[in-house]
Amino acid sequence: MNLDPKIAKSIVTSLKDVVNHEINLFDTTGRVVASTDASRVGTTHDAARLAAKTSQTVAVDDSDQFKGAKHGINVPVLFNGAVVAVVGMTGELDEVSSFGTIIGRMTEILIRENHDQVVRFDAMERFSNLVNLLVLKHHDHSLVDYLASVLNIDFSIPRKAVVGRRADNERMDKIGDVYPILYARLSQEPGCFFSTTEKEVRIFANREGSKLSTFVRNIHKDLENHLDAEFYFGVGDTAMSEEEYWRSYERASRALSWSLFKHEGNVRFFESMDEGIVFTAIPKDESASFVNHVFGDLSDKEIDDFQVVFDSYARHNGSITHSADELFLHKNTLQNRLNKIARMTGYNPRDLSDYAVLSMAFKLRSYLRQR
Repeated sequence: MNLDPKIAKSIVTSLKDVVNHEINLFDTTGRVVASTDASRVGTTHDAARLAAKTSQTVAVDDSDQFKGAKHGINVPVLFNGAVVAVVGMTGELDEVSSFGTIIGRMTEILIRENHDQVVRFDAMERFSNLVNLLVLKHHDHSLVDYLASVLNIDFSIPRKAVVGRRADNERMDKIGDVYPILYARLSQEPGCFFSTTEKEVRIFANREGSKLSTFVRNIHKDLENHLDAEFYFGVGDTAMSEEEYWRSYERASRALSWSLFKHEGNVRFFESMDEGIVFTAIPKDESASFVNHVFGDLSDKEIDDFQVVFDSYARHNGSITHSADELFLHKNTLQNRLNKIARMTGYNPRDLSDYAVLSMAFKLRSYLRQR
């Protein structure tokens, strides 16, 4: 096990804060990897090498056994039953000897903690690479198979994609904030795996029905409580094999997009989207082309004003009286505005077929603004 210099430096700094003596951390060859005395980094120490070789604490005193060495103790550090480092403390033996067991144990704990962090980080990167491949329609199957075998992922287990995002679309600290929250809950969920980006939470969950709904809402609650931000989630359909994960992710993303647009609940399932299934399937450029076809050269303000009238007319199922009351207009004024929509767009809101075209154009325009 090789000691990372940055981690070694943080360890000696932490130890000195506790014992208030100069601290050196050696590798198993006796070379100083980190020290509270920067001038000693890179030098070698025979006492430390002996401690590593014998797995015994070695003291340095006036016996001249280790010429040029400062007084102190050198304690072997064990990890999984083997010596991986030696920690040394400079000082008179009667002052530092009592700290031997303490600094040895503390160093072991710090090394283990850092090792666990590295292991978790490596796993996080592998899961991220796996998910990044799975969400693509065309991907390297051999690489997916390799990562799945390393991570013990069984693709024969049915899963659904769950995609989450902040309502304000702000970036997330995927390592410092989001990952620990998800890991705390999902590490106890066999069959589930996840990754995070600066914009998204991506989960593949082996749950169905009400259990999946509860599962997603618990994650939603965790993120909102810990990050003090509003989150929305979309849930895709079931992926029965590796080749279907991209479709589940694509549909979860569409459900999320529609949820952010409608603001009707923070969790939306693809199969419950109704008209959203159609709207989210239309490519952005074709949506824009359709909107331009209906509204032509009208200004944004003109279209916005028309939409206020049209939406009220739609809410009241074509009732001129109720719509006029809602907008504080005379009935004749409302009728004139409906006529103006027909004149300026060529589509009459009071004609059923034209109404459908206008309804889609207004809604697509609003949806395009938030995409």
